[in-house]
Parts: sequence; structure tokens; C-alpha cells
Amino acid sequence: MKSENEKPLSREEAVPEMAVDFWKLLRVSERILASLPEERRTRLSAQIRFSAGRLSQHLDALDIRLATFEGQKFGPELPAIAINAEDIEEGQEPLIESAVEPAVIWKGRVIQNARVVLKGSDADVSGN
Repeated sequence: MKSENEKPLSREEAVPEMAVDFWKLLRVSERILASLPEERRTRLSAQIRFSAGRLSQHLDALDIRLATFEGQKFGPELPAIAINAEDIEEGQEPLIESAVEPAVIWKGRVIQNARVVLKGSDADVSGN
């Protein structure tokens, strides 16, 4: 809910916000789905896949792409902000474990950075 002093979002602001919120809802739904008994999981899984497909179609029509970068090496070239960068020990290569929010890329331009959780790999990043 918006407070009385907040101005309404423009369409350009609202569409990406809505896409991220729907993405979050799908992620939560997938986690809940995993905890259900098999007989309920099958039917609900199909509904979630359908909704995810629809989201994809709508985003494609608007030339919006959501990117999580999960499994990729974290670095300054990615439009992502690490929410736990301080947890990575020196000498560990930071990898993106999961996304809290995806990056929003509209017409090839990043309009919102991803928010990600990092994990450290044991790769030697010192060059030795």
C-alpha cells in the first residue's frame, strides 16, 4: 500500500516493478510446491508453468528481459548487487548462488540491477 505522500508510478516504472513482483511470486510458489504431496504437486505444477509461460510472453512483447545470473561468476561487469559480499572470504571466487530479485533489462538497457546472494568457490583467484 502506498502512503498518502507517495506519487503513483508511471507506466515505465510500474511495468518493470510488476514483472519483478510476479517473478518473486512464481519463485515462492515453486518453493511451496516442493513441499506439497505428489498428488497436489502435479496439478499445481502445471498451473505454475502456465503462469510462468504467460509472464514470459508478456515480457517478450514489451521487450523486457529478467536476468538472475545464477551460477555465474560475480563481478563488476554484471548488473547485480551482492547482498552478502562481506561473507566471501579473501581468495574465494564469488559465484552467484541465487537471486533475490532479477535484473530488469528493457530494450537492451538495464533499468534495475539484480540483487543476489553469493557463495565462495575454492578457486584460487590470486593467480598463484
